[in-house]
Amino acid sequence: MDRLKRMSVFAQVVESGSYTAAALRLKMSVSAISQSITKLENELQIKLLNRSTRSLGLTEAGKIYYQGCQKMLQSVREVHEQLYAFNNTPTGTLRIGSSSTMAQNVLAAMTAKMLSEYPGLTVNLVTGIPAPDLIADGLDLVIRVGKLQDSSLFSKLLGAMPMVVCSAKSYLSQHGKPETPADMVNFAWLEYSVRHDSDFDVITPEGQTMRISPEGRFITNDAQTMIRWLKSGVGIAYVPLMWIIDEINSGEVEILFGNYQTEPRPVYALYTEKDKLPLKVQVCINYLTDYFKEVSKIYRIHRKRESAAK
Repeated sequence: MDRLKRMSVFAQVVESGSYTAAALRLKMSVSAISQSITKLENELQIKLLNRSTRSLGLTEAGKIYYQGCQKMLQSVREVHEQLYAFNNTPTGTLRIGSSSTMAQNVLAAMTAKMLSEYPGLTVNLVTGIPAPDLIADGLDLVIRVGKLQDSSLFSKLLGAMPMVVCSAKSYLSQHGKPETPADMVNFAWLEYSVRHDSDFDVITPEGQTMRISPEGRFITNDAQTMIRWLKSGVGIAYVPLMWIIDEINSGEVEILFGNYQTEPRPVYALYTEKDKLPLKVQVCINYLTDYFKEVSKIYRIHRKRESAAK
């Protein structure tokens, strides 16, 4: 490191034409400049500069060394510029871990949008049930839904995934519509067994909490199968809004109990470092935060529609 600094001083002396001018540019004393050159020549055991009271010139060895210094210092500048760009423009591969349902219903579209804005970025989306391990799988961040277990990892709340009780209109036209959550005991229930607890709470119009404990007639740990059952009209389900938003917008699926509120599930990003997060990770977290803000707006719109229909 000291030699690199002395090389930089030497190059500045040559380019400035004198010790005094170099000292001004580098904000050093003339004596410090002189000592730096002397140490460099002693290390190399060769004279680099011919200096008199009126002039300063390069020796033959000094000319060769100056050319090498220029190349070396230029390489250092380029590396610094690359690191600056790395910190100011997301580049490289971003490895994200999540459940397959999060990847399919949220991350696929979100990352496509993100990569269209940042052409230097690549995404490797690793999925599984449960979600992949941040450290064991060498990931930059992992997206988790629901209450976090105690962990040494750092986390950031991205937002919340609204949950809805819903059914295909074809099922409701055949079996009728439950008026309150308590009526669901008389209807077929679709259970997603990945969640450890199939029970859930709803808030009544009077502000009271009601615990719902449905018994599943159709049970699966596969989200796509769950949605197929739902769309084919075999029962009622409690699912994240964004799993079936297209079917709700098309009128194929209907949200039930518009006057009741359901508790959204928190969504977190997990990572190993709290400070100095790579820019690619920061950008992804920002995109996801914006996404869940938009999801919250969509949910409020649908709640207003369902409440108005009552």
